[in-house]
Amino acid sequence: MRLELEQEESRELLSLSVERIIEEAKLSDRDRAALKRWRSERMKPGSDGMRELTGKINADLERALRTKQKSAVQKPDWR
Repeated sequence: MRLELEQEESRELLSLSVERIIEEAKLSDRDRAALKRWRSERMKPGSDGMRELTGKINADLERALRTKQKSAVQKPDWR
C-alpha cells in the first residue's frame, strides 16, 4: 500500500495542528500571533518550507506503513 500526501493536504494538516495548538496551549497573545504569522507567511503552498514538510510527512508515513507491514508478518498465527 502506498500513501502520499500532496502539498495542499500537508498544508491542511499543518493548519489544523496549528489551530489546535493555538486553542489548547496556554500561549500569550504575542506567541499566538507569531505562530499564525509564521503559518501564513512562511508555510504558503509551493514554498520551500511546505515542500520540505510534505517530504518529511510522506517519509514518516512510508516508514510507519513499512514497519506495520513488517510487524504483521512477524506475528505468530496462534495469537
